[in-house]
Amino acid sequence: MERLNKKEKLLSILFGLAAIINLTVGVYSLILQGLDWLEFISCLAISLIILAGSLNPKLFFKPVKKLFSPRFTLEPIINSTFYYTIIVAGWILLFGSILLNRFWSA
Repeated sequence: MERLNKKEKLLSILFGLAAIINLTVGVYSLILQGLDWLEFISCLAISLIILAGSLNPKLFFKPVKKLFSPRFTLEPIINSTFYYTIIVAGWILLFGSILLNRFWSA
């Protein structure tokens, strides 16, 4: 893993803060304002996806041509297995909450 420059560090910090703020607002709404569990699951999923963005800041500064190259690999700042687990969990929770919201609620 290469070192991060100032723009990448700033982006990583901002995305991390956005994920924490989103999750904090979701927990606050769930506990004190009676947020529905399905909406909280959506909030958790979005927080995980934003967190995944903060763990791979180099992705946002790559040229688009390189992103669609067959030799392109992601360069997360943590263990790649843990990184992919966060991404997959976020997408599964998001799609699951959409399906539950569509078919469970009236």
